[in-house]
Amino acid sequence: MNLESKKFKIWSLFPFIVRDIAVLVPQEIKSVEVAKIIEENMGEIVVRGPELFDEFKKGDQISYAFRLVFQSFEKTLTDTEVNDIMTKITNKIKENDGWQVR
Repeated sequence: MNLESKKFKIWSLFPFIVRDIAVLVPQEIKSVEVAKIIEENMGEIVVRGPELFDEFKKGDQISYAFRLVFQSFEKTLTDTEVNDIMTKITNKIKENDGWQVR
C-alpha cells in the first residue's frame, strides 16, 4: 500500500442532504450516459455521486436510480438550493427523447 497517496481531507461541519433520482430510458442506453448528464449539471455542492444503486428492466426500457449527496463547507444548505439543482438535472434529462424521470 502506498502511504504517500493517502492524505487527510477535512470533512464539513455542516449537515448533508441526500437525494435520489430514477430515470427510465430506452434499453440501449447505458447508466454511464445518464450519470454523465447528472455530473454535468449537479454543481459543486454534490460531494458524492452520482452513485448507481438500482436498475431494473421494464419492457423495452430500463430504469437507473442514482444517489447524490449534497453538502457545503461554508453553510447549511437549504431544500430550495438542492431542489434547484435537482430541477436543473431533471430538465436536462427530459431533453433526451424517450427519457423520463420517475
